[in-house]
Amino acid sequence: MANYKKDYGKYVISAFLLIAGIVPIVKYLQGDSLESQPLAMLFAGIALMFVGVIALPEVLDKIDSKAYKNLLIVGVLGSLGLSYSVVTSVSDEIEFQKTKLSVEKVTIQRLKDIRETQLAHKSVYGTYAPDFDSLELFINAVVMPVTYNMGSFHDTLNEGSSLRMGYVVKLMHLDSLALMLEIERDELYQRIEEDNSPYKIRDTTYTSYFAENLTASARTHSKLPSFSLKEMSFNPNSGERFKMKLGVVETGGLWQPTIYVQDPTPFGREKVKKDTLSFGSTAEAHTDGNWRN
Repeated sequence: MANYKKDYGKYVISAFLLIAGIVPIVKYLQGDSLESQPLAMLFAGIALMFVGVIALPEVLDKIDSKAYKNLLIVGVLGSLGLSYSVVTSVSDEIEFQKTKLSVEKVTIQRLKDIRETQLAHKSVYGTYAPDFDSLELFINAVVMPVTYNMGSFHDTLNEGSSLRMGYVVKLMHLDSLALMLEIERDELYQRIEEDNSPYKIRDTTYTSYFAENLTASARTHSKLPSFSLKEMSFNPNSGERFKMKLGVVETGGLWQPTIYVQDPTPFGREKVKKDTLSFGSTAEAHTDGNWRN
């Protein structure tokens, strides 16, 4: 029994190395479209199995000292090579993650811009723009209403009385009114704004969505990156245009327009599951994005 245990103990190291080599090889070979492993894992598994075979007593008995030294040198060099490969793969992964975060940040901002402009289009026309060309035309069109309600009515001078007495004016009347009152236009505007004048402004002017929200000053004020109309509808890495689908759903007895916009080329490596960024749905009337921030 003691001799049996002694003989069996000679194979423990080899068995351990062989099993340790099989595990990473199997794990590497199991990589599919959702998960892949670095090539260094395959080489590491092969190296461990090679050392496990060399460590078998039957093999060691047949190897002379010179061959053993050569194998030792090969093993050391192989270990150094694998170590370098691991370090390089870690550095590559860090750089990859930095690039991924950068690309996704720009992609998410473009999806947000598309969503906000589509919501503005819906507020004006009741529907979403059917394609990006139509959306771009809308962004520059002077169709966004800007309502001015400046100055409040009160019991002594209510809305009806103000209208009859000519105290309700439009923006275009301020210059002539200021001239008649012999004051500066800005001063008149300030008095109305501060409710220190019987005059009230009730007016609606029109501007473009771009002028109101996408100029350099508007983006800076909103703490957003600069906007490019030519780049908005494209993936920043692949240059492919985002996919957009429209639909309608019945909600509470009313038909509601729906929209779904998706990144066609998610950033990532081959054979690795990628996060497909998108917002909205064609089955539900919402415009939620699937990103984390």
